[in-house]
Amino acid sequence: MSGETETTGSALVEPSGDPPAPSRYSDPASARDGALGRALRVAAFPLLVVFAAVVLTALGLSGTSVGMAHATATTAAHDPDLVAGAPRAIRSDEWNVATPLIVAQSHRGYARYSVSGLGRHDLTVVLDIPNTDWSTAFKPWDLAMLALDVSHGFAARWWAMSVILLLGAYLLLWELTGRIDVAVAFSLGLWLSPFFHWWYESITLVPVGMSMLALAGLLWALRATTVASRVAGLAVAAYCAVGFVLVFYPPFQIPLVLILGAIGLAEVVRRLRDDGLTVRRVLVDIGSVGVVVVGVLAAYYLHASATIAAVTGTVYPGARRVQGGGTSLLQLLSAPFGVPLADRGASLTFTNQSEISSFLFLGPFALLQLFRLRLGEFGRRWRPMLIGASAGFLVIAAWYFVGLPAAAAHLLLLDRVPADRSMVGVGVGGFLLMALYCAADLEPADPGPAEPGAAGADVPSAAGRPSRAVRVLKRRVATGAVACGVLAFGLYVWAGHQFQIAVPQLGLGPWSVALWSAAAAVVVWATSARKVLLGGVVMVVFGAVVSLAANPLYRGVGPLTSSPLLSAFTSAARAPGDPARTTWLSLAGPGVNDVLVASGLPNVNGVQIYPDRATWKVLDPGGRNVGAWNRYANLAFVAGPAGSATAVSSPRQDVVLITLDPCGAAAAALGIGFVVSPQPVEAACLQPVAVDRFGPLGLHAYTRTASAPGTTAG
Repeated sequence: MSGETETTGSALVEPSGDPPAPSRYSDPASARDGALGRALRVAAFPLLVVFAAVVLTALGLSGTSVGMAHATATTAAHDPDLVAGAPRAIRSDEWNVATPLIVAQSHRGYARYSVSGLGRHDLTVVLDIPNTDWSTAFKPWDLAMLALDVSHGFAARWWAMSVILLLGAYLLLWELTGRIDVAVAFSLGLWLSPFFHWWYESITLVPVGMSMLALAGLLWALRATTVASRVAGLAVAAYCAVGFVLVFYPPFQIPLVLILGAIGLAEVVRRLRDDGLTVRRVLVDIGSVGVVVVGVLAAYYLHASATIAAVTGTVYPGARRVQGGGTSLLQLLSAPFGVPLADRGASLTFTNQSEISSFLFLGPFALLQLFRLRLGEFGRRWRPMLIGASAGFLVIAAWYFVGLPAAAAHLLLLDRVPADRSMVGVGVGGFLLMALYCAADLEPADPGPAEPGAAGADVPSAAGRPSRAVRVLKRRVATGAVACGVLAFGLYVWAGHQFQIAVPQLGLGPWSVALWSAAAAVVVWATSARKVLLGGVVMVVFGAVVSLAANPLYRGVGPLTSSPLLSAFTSAARAPGDPARTTWLSLAGPGVNDVLVASGLPNVNGVQIYPDRATWKVLDPGGRNVGAWNRYANLAFVAGPAGSATAVSSPRQDVVLITLDPCGAAAAALGIGFVVSPQPVEAACLQPVAVDRFGPLGLHAYTRTASAPGTTAG
């Protein structure tokens, strides 16, 4: 790759004008040794990342917050599986939604269809639950679960998502810059963003990693000099592009495509201009990847078209179209306050806690430095990438803060991206822009008479000092970095003060606000000053402190696989009151429902990925409430009086509330044979299960008898 260098980011220029030094690769053996050494240096970071993931997997450790279910799954106060830290309620999308369904799959042989929730659901399209469908071959983060026991498989899946993000960011940055130090620092810094660790799911980490791997593979193929290397790059690009699409979460995918597409296009244009890359080569390689991707996705669409139609036909999220802007600057600036938010932010009312997590805000400061230094001061090979990265970042930032004209939003598909979700583009784009700024060579033009004896603006003077142009440019970089650091400190102090007012229980005092704000400002200053090593170390330490607090270190998934509550469920299920009806209905809260869903027993409490319309005809025969239930949602049930009609409502965008007579005709049609509740339920058809099974947990369980009277559902 042209322009590769392993120097630190503090160097402004590379010497030029001198005769080339004799090559140390003057003979084939020496060249091979040099290439091998270079390959080993490049591969060291990926190998370390994979090794760490393998060790953690072997120990069965992950960062799951499934321990949140421990209090309702057992009477023991101590959780023996909690190794370090504390489970976090903020990660409910993980421990309360995805993890129980993943564990349930282990009881069903990872079947394509789930029987949790109302009706039958195809798992190949959304909610990314491991299954044995052929499309899982394009989801490498899920593959280990199909081969390992559930505890080790879950750990492998957990760390695989991080590995994909880390390797994607590292390999793309190395491909773009040739700088190992930049690639390591910014890939780790990106991974340690609170956004990923507070919202640790495949929909957050995987799209970033897979899209970056796809672009890195394509760029590798475009510069490959051997057929094998070219084919390997194209194969990686095609495979990762398919995997990226199969995540099926447009609010995160679309901003990433716009950011990476702008950078990739700029780099291809640069290579066409400077590196001898031909238009024919570009068309053949991109066309080859496109043919494979379109072919696989076409086959997949035919395979899952009914499910895709069901999802796109929902009120939420299928029919959702949005306008940009209207977001909270406070949300965007929350990163330094991750520790108090994780510890004491349970009562945040202005947003979902996962959604208050953010990235370190680097993009505007990189833009400020680019504006101060002017594009002409950067090396020719860097200008297109800096333009592309800046353009992509500015488009997403505009959508986030103020919105775009309707025609532009529709053309860019941003009308499918809620403005607050576009934060992923603002964050990732900012990291990439700052990384490229740090890696780019600066080639200053001489602003005045050269130093005596200087042959050019970028040549040291006869006295051994840098030229005047170099010194001026260094001062501009340094003073601009100080300005960036001061501005960052002011912004974060303002955000901390606003948090003090909005959420006083966080306990953010003036000194703690100043400390966290100063830490963020130091990262901004160091990276803006192009101090890659210092900035990288500070950025990684900062990210580890503010993000990793959201993750406990947990062994296995014990509350869902070995709790007394699970034993009570499975024991009661062996003797149903009505052998024709074996489905469970829970009127309890998340902890109980999580264990029930994870048990693999038939139940109606799982998250509704999309509505099974045939089943909803039982609850809403006339379709009067279709607007309430035609959505992705958490299903909440309440016991209705004997003979009462079924009532359906949607108190929140992602919740469906169902009031159901457990002895009514609708319950019978759903196959309800068991009911569990935190309060006693009085109904003619229900017989209590032995108290010693559920009593110590404060629960009441019932079987529905075969002679239950039926009533007509409303």
